[in-house]
Amino acid sequence: MRTMVPRLLVVAAVALAVAALMGPVEAQTMTVETIPPELDESGRTAGERVDEVVLIIRILAGVLLAGTAAFWWHTRPARAVLLDNASTPLPDEEATSGEV
Repeated sequence: MRTMVPRLLVVAAVALAVAALMGPVEAQTMTVETIPPELDESGRTAGERVDEVVLIIRILAGVLLAGTAAFWWHTRPARAVLLDNASTPLPDEEATSGEV
């Protein structure tokens, strides 16, 4: 454990020295503002494209909802199990442990 502390201090000192010696990172700061065309290649406006995306998302949400409902319907228990009243005796077929 004692040899680990000096190693960690050396690693931290080297990392700090490298960070201190590095210069600032330069990036291109000039931006060119472009104005999008009113219509795209297929003749649709930006609003029409957004409406199409929203429609696709709503269709996907409906498919997901239908799939979830179908999964729930096929995996639901056959009948409700009454756990509130544990003192109620169970019928013979439910009282067995399952061993034959």
